[in-house]
Amino acid sequence: MTAAQLNKKIEHIVEQKLLEFLGDPDANRELKKSFAATLRKRLKIDQKFVPMATVARKYGIR
Repeated sequence: MTAAQLNKKIEHIVEQKLLEFLGDPDANRELKKSFAATLRKRLKIDQKFVPMATVARKYGIR
């Protein structure tokens, strides 16, 4: 198992344990119709993704 695979497995276990202890805060809740409509609308729009390195260079972060 690679370090990346081990890290992903540990993250999954931690997330599952947190859900077990704290519960799912969204359980038994429903989306408002207006919010669901907004989500559907946004999913239909083609999104432009900009690599992080490009954004960092643009704003002088690196």
